[in-house]
Amino acid sequence: MTHQPLVVAPGAGLTVPLGASSLTIKLDSAATGGRLALLEYNVAPAFAAPQRMHWRTRETQAIYILSGRIRYQLDDQVVDAQAGTVLHLPEHCAFTWSNPDPAPARMLYVFVPAGLEQFFLDVQQVFRDHPGLDPAAAASLVEELWRSYGVLT
Repeated sequence: MTHQPLVVAPGAGLTVPLGASSLTIKLDSAATGGRLALLEYNVAPAFAAPQRMHWRTRETQAIYILSGRIRYQLDDQVVDAQAGTVLHLPEHCAFTWSNPDPAPARMLYVFVPAGLEQFFLDVQQVFRDHPGLDPAAAASLVEELWRSYGVLT
């Protein structure tokens, strides 16, 4: 990391396809000296992240819903987050999420500290290594990766 400003233009960043969804890493650990990571997540219609409650042991996450609606299960609270909603998920906050709608949604993720962006690159590699992987098998492999990144269930 330098002390020079960094400008990431619209459409720039490293795009990571994740099945029908994708995310773009706008700022990573290398760019911010490990301080934070910023990712834009394009969520496919009717997408459900692994529906096992999980939490991070290392990172705090801020989420800004850019468009669409994302449903978060936060412990025993369900939040239907519309565009403009901000969520703060500190480490050890149990959650899961989905896009319950037939339309795509977009979110902006901020992780503090940085590092979890590499998880998404590793998930992409799982899909590359297992073409045509069914969702149940993918969830199992993703949960194995979670543990290596300090994500617990």
